[in-house]
Amino acid sequence: MHPYLIPLLTFAAAAAVFTITPGLDTAMTLRTATTSGWKAGLAAVVGICLGLGIWGLAAAFGLTALLAASETAFTVVKWAGALYLAWLGIGLILHPRASLGTAETVPVHDDARAAFRRGLLTNLLNPKVGIFYMTFMPQFIPPHVNV
Repeated sequence: MHPYLIPLLTFAAAAAVFTITPGLDTAMTLRTATTSGWKAGLAAVVGICLGLGIWGLAAAFGLTALLAASETAFTVVKWAGALYLAWLGIGLILHPRASLGTAETVPVHDDARAAFRRGLLTNLLNPKVGIFYMTFMPQFIPPHVNV
C-alpha cells in the first residue's frame, strides 16, 4: 500500500465528519437560502469555502501559528469578528423579516454579492477556524515528508 494513502483516507474520513456536522456555516447557508433564494445561498457557500481556503493557506504558510502565539493578534481578529457579528445583528434588528410565508411572499433583502461577502467575512473573522486548521491539518502529513 502506498505510504500516502492511509493519511489521505484518514483525512477524508475526518473531513467528511466535520463537513456533515452542523455549525455556524450551515446555519448561515440555510438562513441565506431560505430568505434570499438558492442563488444567494450558493453565493454564501462559495464565500464560506473561499474563507476556509484562505485559512488553509494561512495554516500552510504558518500564519495561524503566529495567530496562536500572539495574544494580541488573536484578540484583534476575535474583536473584529465580534464587531462584524454585532453589525450583522443590528442590521437584522433594524430591518427584520416581514413575514414567514412562502418564497413568493418573502422579501429578498440580499443579493448574491452580499451573501458571498457575508460568507467570506464570517469565516475570515473567526480566529477559531485558523486555530482549528493549525491543529487539525498537521496530523495528516505523511511520515518522512519534507514539510
